[in-house]
Amino acid sequence: MVDIEALTETYQILKQYIPAKDRQEAADNLMSAMTDMLSDQDLKELSGVDSALTRAFKEYASIDEETEYEDE
Repeated sequence: MVDIEALTETYQILKQYIPAKDRQEAADNLMSAMTDMLSDQDLKELSGVDSALTRAFKEYASIDEETEYEDE
């Protein structure tokens, strides 16, 4: 199980080394990787760390909703 606090702290440390222009892509990739490891509630909590993760979560949530509609 992934510890959200440890993941948040790690992300905060590493994002200092990511150029601002690349942070959204990094957040998108992190969110994509975490979808298989975290619950939706944990993903939502992670998304509150910064605006890039918030956007990445909203994108994930909209894709997830589209998939649900296609399955029905």
